[in-house]
Amino acid sequence: MFSRREKILLALAAAAVAAVVGIQLSGTVAGTARVGQTTDIRQLKALRQRVNDAEARLRHVTIPAPQATAHILRAAQASGSATGVTVASARPRTATTMSSGCLEQALEIQATGRFPNIARFMYDLEAKNANLRIARVAITSGDAASDTVNCAITVAGYSPGVIKQWQKNEPRNQGRVPPR
Repeated sequence: MFSRREKILLALAAAAVAAVVGIQLSGTVAGTARVGQTTDIRQLKALRQRVNDAEARLRHVTIPAPQATAHILRAAQASGSATGVTVASARPRTATTMSSGCLEQALEIQATGRFPNIARFMYDLEAKNANLRIARVAITSGDAASDTVNCAITVAGYSPGVIKQWQKNEPRNQGRVPPR
């Protein structure tokens, strides 16, 4: 149902939400505040550190939305030059919002090269970029006499989308659960 990256994003978002809810609940016991105690302050700092770590992991596996297309193109060009594949053209696709709330930005890449190099190109593209995935591949024979092939590869990158907008420190969002 969800791709591996979407599952990672959902887990990180759930951890961040759980940590924020835990911070808000840690200050009360049976309706009385215990903020002045040293152990509560340490727990609060530890929970804040966990939230910061979760957000850092989320930033590692996602791309800011305005930079997504350029990031995918740079990654494709770098992988192409490393593997001997010619990136002939790239066409951005319409961004879509996934069921997890993440924004998926795809780029359709037309590439030419020997079949083994194309396979290495796709592997290299995903292996070196944790925030990208190969969504679709169409390979056609470029030349009957050689192993040169033409291929159309759709590469998708993910941005936090709604999840990141929700995490803004807005008074109306404090203590509430993000929309689904």
